Amino acid sequence: MTTLLNRRQWLKAAGATLAATALASRSPLPAQTPAAPRRFVVAPGLVRLNYNENPFGPAASAKAAMTHAANTQAFRYADAEERELLELIARREGCRPEQIVMGAGSGEILDVAGFHFGFDHGEVIAADPSYMQLVLAADRVGGRAVRVPLNARFEHDLPAMAAAVTERTKCIYIVNPNNPTGTVCDAAELKAFVREQAKRTTVFIDEAYLELSDDFAGRTCAPLAVEGHNVVVARTFSKIFGLAGMRLGYAVMPEKLAVSLKARMTGSLSIVTIAAAIASLKDAAYVEATRAKIQAGREALIAEVTALGRTHAVPHGNFVFFRTGMPVQDFIAKMRAEGVEVGRPFPPLLEWARISIGLPEEMEKCHRALRRVLD
Repeated sequence: MTTLLNRRQWLKAAGATLAATALASRSPLPAQTPAAPRRFVVAPGLVRLNYNENPFGPAASAKAAMTHAANTQAFRYADAEERELLELIARREGCRPEQIVMGAGSGEILDVAGFHFGFDHGEVIAADPSYMQLVLAADRVGGRAVRVPLNARFEHDLPAMAAAVTERTKCIYIVNPNNPTGTVCDAAELKAFVREQAKRTTVFIDEAYLELSDDFAGRTCAPLAVEGHNVVVARTFSKIFGLAGMRLGYAVMPEKLAVSLKARMTGSLSIVTIAAAIASLKDAAYVEATRAKIQAGREALIAEVTALGRTHAVPHGNFVFFRTGMPVQDFIAKMRAEGVEVGRPFPPLLEWARISIGLPEEMEKCHRALRRVLD
């Protein structure tokens, strides 16, 4: 069991191990290509469809709340507002506020959880390819990755992940929908898996994109965490709520684990971010409208790549993953020459590309570029 450290001990240990040995794996698969440094200055005319952002942005109510907070409350600390947001999230999830950990984006929570599970050479089981931030954080403190290939449908191979659990396993990390493939686990199979494996280790489910799927309520595993299983479910305001630039995420988990992770969080939330989040959570109509627009863009992109004879994974997020028929680096370069930035490579699937859903006019440009590059 991971030894709990106080904040000072933990920060000292983390700092001393940031240059730890390379990621160890019981899987022969190569490590995922790190994300390219983000370029915030975009060339004129270049359509950015590479970061899975929500192009429709935040709700009008959230924009108004941000403006009001900036104009009237920017000089105040956000203690009371943060408590209000915490209680609102707890009501949304049906849990106690003590079971919620908030962070500057779900990425901060993934990092801190990775540090927590990676100490003492803890093993983290994860799909490959998938979103690896938690795994890479564990690596930085000496943890080890156990990479389990996706199944033939590009979904998490839950039986294989269960078979990989040993006494050294500190966490099973599941991204649902998966990034980059966009696929989801069968809901009943996943919940049965979680109930069983949570008896052996912590199951961490990253649901960053789940609110973009057709059946969020039926697929989410947050109720299992509320029931007391050893489960963490992470969410973000970056996707469905269009607040990637404001940096806010949260996770539902057992109270004992929440206490440990909160002690290790290093950031804080701005009063403007909190105001945007509170307004967003209260604006169900905007969420439904945004989901419908993203799903329409997704279906149009699927139709385009299908017409071009390309195979695609079954997507449930705000992106489509498909086989290009050429080395993905060549595809990336050709699309960039057409004025469209697409996702980075995801080894070992080096003929497959991920394209995010943009605004309708951006997707029209993307479709034209695809025809020129692939036809």
